[in-house]
Amino acid sequence: MMDEVNFKVNLSYGNNEYLQDDGTKARQLMFIFWGIMIPIISGIGIIGNILTIIVLWRREMQSTTIYFLRTLVITDTGIIIGACIGLTTVAITQLNPNMWLYTDVIYPKIYTPTNFIVMSLQMINVWVTVAVSVERFIAICIPFYAVKICNKRNAFITLLIIVWVSIAYNIPRCFATTFHECGGPDMRECFTIVTTTFGKEYFFTKVYSVWMYMVLIYIVPLLALGVLNTLLVVELMKMRKRRIGTSIQDDNEANMALVLIIIVLVFIICQTPGLVAQFEFLEPDVFLNWLCISNTLFVLNSSVNFLIYTAVGRRFRKVLLRVFRVFVKSHVLSDVSKSSLIKNGNTINMNHLNDKGEPDDNSENNERCRLTATR
Repeated sequence: MMDEVNFKVNLSYGNNEYLQDDGTKARQLMFIFWGIMIPIISGIGIIGNILTIIVLWRREMQSTTIYFLRTLVITDTGIIIGACIGLTTVAITQLNPNMWLYTDVIYPKIYTPTNFIVMSLQMINVWVTVAVSVERFIAICIPFYAVKICNKRNAFITLLIIVWVSIAYNIPRCFATTFHECGGPDMRECFTIVTTTFGKEYFFTKVYSVWMYMVLIYIVPLLALGVLNTLLVVELMKMRKRRIGTSIQDDNEANMALVLIIIVLVFIICQTPGLVAQFEFLEPDVFLNWLCISNTLFVLNSSVNFLIYTAVGRRFRKVLLRVFRVFVKSHVLSDVSKSSLIKNGNTINMNHLNDKGEPDDNSENNERCRLTATR
């Protein structure tokens, strides 16, 4: 995502450089998508992901699928934050010369580590989505093998492999760019993002950054998800025709599979424009528009899972409502406590209330409760 654009110097596409320092139209377009739309989407996404974290970490939410979904919500949140740092802040500061401190000093220094973190999170997110699809496929389509394969130990091993491979794969990005002092106007501090010798090599620019990235992040995962989801949909339709799923266990499995199918469909829709952006066949102006849309959809994909869980996931919705009831009840009791239960001009000792917030007439201690009449 972020390595597609060099905000400080130019925006290059193929052998053409079409966003120079005076590219006002390009900056305005980025501001609309990345400076306005992404913050709105991100704000909603962060709130939704926080609620998702609260629900998924409840005791009653324990299954191998939940472990994968927990990893997804963590990576989604990291991607949203990274997008705001790498896209929104730059889109805003590029239009305001008074914000040169971020554009000329801070951003060039954080570009490389932020790029590495976001790209690693993206890879983890993609392959965890594939892994949870495989887990659901086994649970629904070949349930006799689910007990042996879909267990906590295998889930943790799979997640560890995905995390470590993703981090190791993206380490070369740390050596592809750096920052150099450039000497700004009025002798103010200024730095620019510079591509290193390694970053200019054919292996990094074409083989690693384009072809390997395209295969590992888009082509293989999207094909795998398409096949697995097609098989899941077919099996769910067969289950409905056979009227299987009347038991609570079967019904929960089918509902979880439905949630995942919708998540994957949204994932495919939001990620496919990014795949198209990897090919150099669009006109430069069209490519810029496409890039703004694809990166916005990239953030949208990390922000909508909460809505899917709430709309379709029955178990998730029940736990969420239970959390809200507990939250509201605790705040109501807290408000009653803070008001010291002043009723009819009497102040009641708070140590002698029952669980409904009323005086406990049956308590021995209630006999010692002091009532001070206000005069």
